[in-house]
Amino acid sequence: MTKIPDEKKEVKNVKDRVVTERKLIAAIGVILKEDGYRGLGLNRIAKTAGVNKNLIYRYFGDVDTLVETYIREKDFWLADNKEFPEVFHPQANKEQIVASIAELLKNQLNFFYNSEEMQHIILSEISEDSNILKRLSSLRESMAEPFFSYTDKYFEKSELNFRALSAIMTSGIYYMVLQSKKNEAINCGINIRTEQGREMISKTIRQMLEWSFNDQKGRSDIG
Repeated sequence: MTKIPDEKKEVKNVKDRVVTERKLIAAIGVILKEDGYRGLGLNRIAKTAGVNKNLIYRYFGDVDTLVETYIREKDFWLADNKEFPEVFHPQANKEQIVASIAELLKNQLNFFYNSEEMQHIILSEISEDSNILKRLSSLRESMAEPFFSYTDKYFEKSELNFRALSAIMTSGIYYMVLQSKKNEAINCGINIRTEQGREMISKTIRQMLEWSFNDQKGRSDIG
């Protein structure tokens, strides 16, 4: 006689797994805030989540995959998949493009400033030898490529290297936040721990973008 599956039990098992996975993912964030990347050990994660450590292997395979899952959800560039075609649609004019990129970088600044966990991750990326962090850094870079495939065409005839400018702006945001948060530093007289300081940086980023897209040696067919 064929046994009819207990649907309620199956649903409960699925719900239990989801709850446990969320506890484990949340534990990563708690540990990062308390002890940084180096605190992410198997026993510590399980204890913080309040679950059996064997469930990490059952649901994620290993600690590395669990940590990677957390970072993929929290990283600004990985978690928020930008719809670049919307920014660079054929009817978009120069002002709209500049405004969209400026808003994107302003959001990166505010997100990173308020995310202590991601501050630990980025700090670890530049100080730790970790295959996970190398892989995620490469993934973050690959996700930016569609963006540059759109911007490159605007600077084909320009001496300005927009990729280099973007690297300076994005890495500058990381550096200023980390320096300010870790050492309460003031950079060139600007304190980005204040809303006024962050607004000054965001405004200047927009000015840099406007200068770039107004480059007279660049393409003349931008809206």
